[in-house]
Parts: sequence; structure tokens; C-alpha cells
Amino acid sequence: MKLEKELELYQIAEDQAGYFSLQQARQLGLQRNQVYRDIERGKLIKAGYGVYRFVQFPASNFEEIHRALLRAGKNAVVGFQSALYVYELSDIIPDEIHLILPPTASRRRESIRVHTIQLKPDDITSFEGLPITTVAKTIIDCAFANVGDEEVRLAIYQSLRRGMTTKEKIIQESKKRSARIQRLISQTVERINL
Repeated sequence: MKLEKELELYQIAEDQAGYFSLQQARQLGLQRNQVYRDIERGKLIKAGYGVYRFVQFPASNFEEIHRALLRAGKNAVVGFQSALYVYELSDIIPDEIHLILPPTASRRRESIRVHTIQLKPDDITSFEGLPITTVAKTIIDCAFANVGDEEVRLAIYQSLRRGMTTKEKIIQESKKRSARIQRLISQTVERINL
């Protein structure tokens, strides 16, 4: 790869735990054969169809999620049960990768559960190189998606105990949902003494 283009791509990958898509490389003017040449030279590793990783970065525990995000496009965000999994706030390993895409996005994605929601910038953060919903939003979205009440309670307790969010943020986020969810959240939060 041309050095300046490779540096630019490296900077993009740096924010994505070392991963990048062929589409991102092409947007910088790099061709597929240049990427393959760098694989042969030992600079890159193929992580999946159209997804690569710079060798300077170790493989992520969430490589599958990185691949799904990069295939889904630049506006994809990890959410719902997958976000609980990434934050290690649940004992449940989701069967599908849950991504949030803008309402205009295509819903057809293999092994991916697409949620089409318009997110606000303050609903999104970065964790382990992944664009992901905030802890409070994740918990409330999971309550809305009928993840079991015990799992939601566990996620609230774990997130507060580990200092990942505050009671106030969780309660504030719950006010955007139904009375049932608000009750579940307020009762759970009231019982936690840290």
C-alpha cells in the first residue's frame, strides 16, 4: 500500500480495535490487490469476508461483532443484548448480533438482528473499539425488548457496582419508555445500596 494511504487506513482502524473493511480501504483509493499484497507481506490478517485487521492489534474478543459492524456500514451501532454481552452485564450470549441502524437502512443481514432506531449522539459511546449504546440506554432497550426482568436487574446491579453508569441516568432513560419499564427500573434501583 502507498505509505500515506496505509497511515490513513491505520488511523481509521486504530479507532476500530485494528479492524477495517475493504470498503473503507477503497474509499481511501486502495485496491483489493493492494490489501491482499499486504496480507502476503504479513502486515494484515483477513478477519472475515471483506474485513481485515492490522497485525499490530491483537484479535478482539468481539471479532464477530467487529465484522458485523463493518459489513453493516458506518452508521451501525451495537445495541440491545449484544451491548449487554460486550459490557459483560449479562450471563446470556445472544444467538444473533444486535445492531442498530438508521430507519432508512436495509433490514436484511445474515446472522444479524437489525433494529432500526434513530439514535441521538449522546445515546452512543465507544467501548472496546466498538460504537455502542450507552450502558443506561442498553439496559432500558433490553427491558423494552422483553429481555427477562432478572437479566435487566442483574445488568442494573452490575453496571452500578462497577461504576459504568448512575442511578440517575438509568431512571432518566427509563422515562422514555412505558410505565411497566419505569416501575421495573425504579423498584430495582431503589433496592440497590452501594
